[in-house]
Amino acid sequence: MAERTALVVAGAGARGAYEAGALSTLLPAMARDGATPTLLFGTSAGALNVAALAAFANETPEVATGKLIDLWRSVKLNQVASVPKSLIGDGVQTLGLLFGGHPKVRSLLDTRRLARTVEPLIPWAQLHDNVRNGPVDAVAVATTSAATQGTVVFVEKKASVPLPPPDTARDIVYVETELNVEHLLASSAIPVAFRAVEVTTPATQQGWYLDGGTRLNVPIKPALAFGADRVAVVCTHPDTYPAATHRGGSEPDIASAAAHLLRAALSDSMIEDLHTLQTVNRLMAQGAHAPYRRVRFLFAGPSEDERNAIAKVAETAFDTQLHGFGAAVRNPGLWFLSRLIGGSAVDHGDLLSYLYFDPAFTGPAAELGARHARAAAGKPLTWRL
Repeated sequence: MAERTALVVAGAGARGAYEAGALSTLLPAMARDGATPTLLFGTSAGALNVAALAAFANETPEVATGKLIDLWRSVKLNQVASVPKSLIGDGVQTLGLLFGGHPKVRSLLDTRRLARTVEPLIPWAQLHDNVRNGPVDAVAVATTSAATQGTVVFVEKKASVPLPPPDTARDIVYVETELNVEHLLASSAIPVAFRAVEVTTPATQQGWYLDGGTRLNVPIKPALAFGADRVAVVCTHPDTYPAATHRGGSEPDIASAAAHLLRAALSDSMIEDLHTLQTVNRLMAQGAHAPYRRVRFLFAGPSEDERNAIAKVAETAFDTQLHGFGAAVRNPGLWFLSRLIGGSAVDHGDLLSYLYFDPAFTGPAAELGARHARAAAGKPLTWRL
């Protein structure tokens, strides 16, 4: 029986462009090795990436990933959110609170325009056809239910692919549906920053949803639940914890604290899941029996030595794009965003990179992702056990 290969793509905001670049190196190499993924799983920006790849799956990997990179280069911050308008609106609402009002603040950023941006990016009819009749067995996006706080994975799949039962240990529920823009927006609704999204299909799961990354930023567990024998993971953080060195330094400000919190939220569970995979593989090698099985994996992302490389790309792009007088006029959204973030150069670049929707960043980020993925895309592929 042929091995089933899954692709898992993490949540990353505008860093999804880095992932697209990594995929442009990784997927052609996987195809040459006879390991083209037929199971696609993503969260947040990763959800957009896997949905696009499912729609482009009838193309060669080179063409499909080229289209994916073009998609990321086409999006700008003002198509995602109006930062100045959001700040003004929040300011008015805050004044209302001070004077005894009870305004309902739904998010820091007004992202109502995001649906108009995302909808035309995905050729939906082709995605559905590629799942029903083409090379994709299943494509799934992870969300977080506002009602239950559990993970809900919306799945579009072939009839021949069984839907996994609920995972009570990890609080994951799998829901079959025909994917649409609601599911992608829900998977990408970063808590506090972005508005929650109401999902209406299927009717049994109608309700409000938030970014899947709050519980499952790197959906490795769903890939295993669908029976993957090997898993390719694409992420914007290294697959190891930072080196344990003490360097002293200054007291962290709020931006530094936020950057540390975000890094932990987006990468720690992925690192633990990969450690678990390696532990299970060792047990199998030592003769362990069911319910375990051996699952090989690839990892495409930054190495420990280049942990801060994406942040540096964002900082360099910002300094080049918005230097000198008139920066606030040329790109008010990014200028406001930068002024809000503050922090050290690395922390500023790190936080900025998640919302830096602009070709000045997404183009170089894609190039960096392509370079980093070469470590996993050698001949032969470096599957790990």
